[in-house]
Amino acid sequence: MHKYMGDLHIHSTLSPCGSLEMSPTAIVNRAYELGLNLIAITDHNAIENGYYASKIAKRFDINILYGLEAQTEEEIHTLVFFDTYEQAHEFYKVVYPKLPDISNIPEHFGDQVVVDENDEIIRAEKKLLLNSFTMSIDEFYSLVKDYGGLCIPAHVDRESYSIIAQLGFIPEHLDFKAVEISYMATEEEILERFPFLRKYTLVSFSDAHYLEDIGRVYTEFYLSSPSIKEIKKALKKEEGRYSRIVRKQGGYK
Repeated sequence: MHKYMGDLHIHSTLSPCGSLEMSPTAIVNRAYELGLNLIAITDHNAIENGYYASKIAKRFDINILYGLEAQTEEEIHTLVFFDTYEQAHEFYKVVYPKLPDISNIPEHFGDQVVVDENDEIIRAEKKLLLNSFTMSIDEFYSLVKDYGGLCIPAHVDRESYSIIAQLGFIPEHLDFKAVEISYMATEEEILERFPFLRKYTLVSFSDAHYLEDIGRVYTEFYLSSPSIKEIKKALKKEEGRYSRIVRKQGGYK
């Protein structure tokens, strides 16, 4: 069994709210400095910068999951992960047309740029990525499952853009393996506020929009390999796999 220190909620230059310092190269370099060995770039409703992060991560023995932070029509934020960029790309080809055709205004919302492994801007995403897909949480969950991915409701304790804030509960037919709590929250606080979350494994990630925020909280996964299948086992505490939230300042080496 191996320990994977995972920050799986990081925004890059492709998120309009992400700093322009958050290039794939800068993110991977920062993760390496901190000793993190499992990361995911989860931009708002977009996947592309994860591909360029993976090119750099190979040099540092950092494992990458591919995904996004999706916003459903209920305005629920959900983290979505896949093992390969090919899986993520095939999934994204289905959902991207369901993003409203409303143009971004960079001066108002922020830049949305794809940046390659050489820190060169490849293109700017024209659609505003802060809108909701015209898909319900049920539809989104089912589609992610069909493509072999993993869904984790994001920052469930927040008063906006969380499944609890928007619905008031977590539908039981959506078999989530875990829920993410905000980087500022502790497990004790969350379970006191929301006792019904005891049935879920809690994870927490940085939700970083700036380099200094990466790794401010992360989740350790004890796995045989850094795959979606293994992470699902850890979240269900199966076959000796498990996870735990870690909050630590500075480096982790």
